Amino acid sequence: MTNQGRPYAGASREARESARREQIIAAGIELFGTQGYRAATVGAICDSAGLNKRYFYESFATLEDLLVEVYERVVADLRAVVLAGGAADAGGSETVTEAQGAEAMAVLRGFMDGFLGWAQANPIFARVHLFEVLGVSGRIDELYRRHGRVIGGELADALCVAVSGTVLTGTRRRVLGDLLVGAGIQIVVDWVIGDYQPPRQELLSEIESTLGWVLTAGVIGES
Repeated sequence: MTNQGRPYAGASREARESARREQIIAAGIELFGTQGYRAATVGAICDSAGLNKRYFYESFATLEDLLVEVYERVVADLRAVVLAGGAADAGGSETVTEAQGAEAMAVLRGFMDGFLGWAQANPIFARVHLFEVLGVSGRIDELYRRHGRVIGGELADALCVAVSGTVLTGTRRRVLGDLLVGAGIQIVVDWVIGDYQPPRQELLSEIESTLGWVLTAGVIGES
């Protein structure tokens, strides 16, 4: 027998444990994203995974530990989609100022299109991210905030690089990241609760129109 454990059906002990862990995580994603975290139990997770309850504790000490792993995977998936959505090229503007404004708008629209599209295509993941992790515990709250800060910083960097080729630092970077993440989450939450209405492209057009209105001092002009 090697240090990988006794083989069984061609798989080492570590490989079998890893496979069971993945089954439990998949079941956690499904149940947390459909029935909700607070309604889930270790027994229900194991039933869904087709495993004996003792195998849950082989990988996780508590149900909250499973939620942490589920949330890490959900956020990683969302992050990849949103950052890819922001890799847009506006083009077609006549002046440097116009080009920068168009580029910023294109990147912001890309971020939101990615987020909205992800939420609609992945309602189970979206429920975990938008609703199920909120208020669970101080530990989960801090995890939620930490991911928000990290993704916010990345969004701020992507936006600034696209517009000016530079990045912000310090408080301004954090504030811009908070604005992007906070506004994005609120828009998507309202849209999901509202049964994905108005249609995504219509909502994106309204977001773009509203941002354009603000950026051209429409708010000041109306006051």
